[in-house]
Amino acid sequence: MKPLNLDNRPCSPISSNCVIWQGPDIPCISICQGDSVSDVVAALATELCTLLDQTNVSNYDLTCLGITTCGPKDFQALIQLLIDKICELQGIPADVRSSSECPDCLVSVAPCFVQNGITTMQLLDYVQMIATKICDLIASIADLQDQIDALNIRVTILEETPPPTFTLPSLTPDCDLGVSSNGTPVNPATSQTINVVLDALINDNTNGYCVYTAALGEVADLYTAISRKCVNDGTPMLSTPGTFGSLVTWVDDVNYDTVADAINNIWLVLCDVFDYNSSTTVITGSTTNTIDVTVTTGVIAANILDTGWIDLDGFGYYTGPTTLTLKPQARRIGNLIHFRGLVTIPIDDGTGAPLLWQYGFGPNIDTYYLSTTVTPATAGPGSVVLATAGTLTFNQGNSVLPASIIGVGETLDNNYTKEFQIAARPIQIDSSPVTSSILTAAFNVQISSSKTLLISLPKNAEQNAFSGTAGLNTSHINYIVSHVTSGQFVPSFNNAATNVNSSSVSGTTGLDISFNSAQTYPFSCNANDEQEIGGFRFSLDGLTAFVEPCTTDIPIAVVCP
Repeated sequence: MKPLNLDNRPCSPISSNCVIWQGPDIPCISICQGDSVSDVVAALATELCTLLDQTNVSNYDLTCLGITTCGPKDFQALIQLLIDKICELQGIPADVRSSSECPDCLVSVAPCFVQNGITTMQLLDYVQMIATKICDLIASIADLQDQIDALNIRVTILEETPPPTFTLPSLTPDCDLGVSSNGTPVNPATSQTINVVLDALINDNTNGYCVYTAALGEVADLYTAISRKCVNDGTPMLSTPGTFGSLVTWVDDVNYDTVADAINNIWLVLCDVFDYNSSTTVITGSTTNTIDVTVTTGVIAANILDTGWIDLDGFGYYTGPTTLTLKPQARRIGNLIHFRGLVTIPIDDGTGAPLLWQYGFGPNIDTYYLSTTVTPATAGPGSVVLATAGTLTFNQGNSVLPASIIGVGETLDNNYTKEFQIAARPIQIDSSPVTSSILTAAFNVQISSSKTLLISLPKNAEQNAFSGTAGLNTSHINYIVSHVTSGQFVPSFNNAATNVNSSSVSGTTGLDISFNSAQTYPFSCNANDEQEIGGFRFSLDGLTAFVEPCTTDIPIAVVCP
């Protein structure tokens, strides 16, 4: 473009792209404050061209008006022609248009002149409005032309102005930053442009930021490592009395945030451990109820202490290899004592002492403790103590736990009970052929805090439930407790006439039990009477008890490998 001001001295030419429009926003032509002058001039020129094109009469086709030649010469003549045509369409004869009715008459207006839904107005007003619009357009076009001329001048100046030059600043590093990507070394005390310094600082394979990130981890990784602290302000030191928080150089929990804080505290802890291990302190093992700790040539071993299974005291009347395997036993691991085995209530041998019990099969062996005596043995070693309240205590009321399990002066921390265990006593009904049956009893089994083993019958619970002395054998548990009388018949539950468990008819019906006329009980027994429960046996499996926690050793311990 040829500049409009050929001689623009003393102005210096500058690119229009570098000049910013500081005027107001002009929404109708999309000009905003802050646009470059190039964009503003282009927008104004485009708008001006549009207006010039719209007001060029030659751009309008007037054929439909019957005008093919000698049409209007300018835009004003075109508007007048349109007004005349409007009058014709309104049916106003040409000789009347100057009368009092027209031009002072109503005419329909173009859509762009419709206001508030009113589509007609007086012809004179209409013409005046059109003229005003045209004048406004002409004035706007003139203003735009002036602005375009001014912008053309500025654009020409900007186009002829040489682009500015920029010099990168330089830095002099104090240390070796390595080499930039293009091979330029960045040495200490040597000035380099900032782009070379930054390149080396990020990309150098030895000292670059990326290398440090790969070696040290991401920031999130560092914070995760910092958070793994397990030694806090209140943690006691090993080498000297006091806590780590008492150290002047210790970074406390409140201010602990950075990798430097972590390294500082790690060294303090490490030095404390080093001092402790370097001291004359000798690490030795100790033994507790549960663990035996030994230190051999720097190796610390911890073994569980256990007594193994040991026979309970007071059951010397068990005899024979098979019976001895059933003998009641206890096993202590730490402060916990486990019990197992089969407890058989000793039968009076006729002198008050326990009848020997041998369990097995073979001739001349009292296989199932078949004596018809139901009285428990109450005299001599292994006998029991009976109480009319319905209790029986083994080993003459003494402790059943051997001194190898718990010391003589030690006790259990509570009474431990297995509620209503089913006890049984096999009996022989007759011998030709041999027919047997089982008597049943229900016992509360308890190991007391004083280490005695005792059982209590249902009548004990019946009498003591509310601290009363009610009659015996009143609870429904007696349905499973044997109450048999010598010489009376034994029930036959599988007989067709027995309907205890089922009935052939519905509704209320009587219960019938069939009794075999050839089988009777060989002796009487009320299994809810402590005087008649000799020979009954029950299991200790599952019973456990705790020693008083203040004890620290097992009298005779076996180290479990």
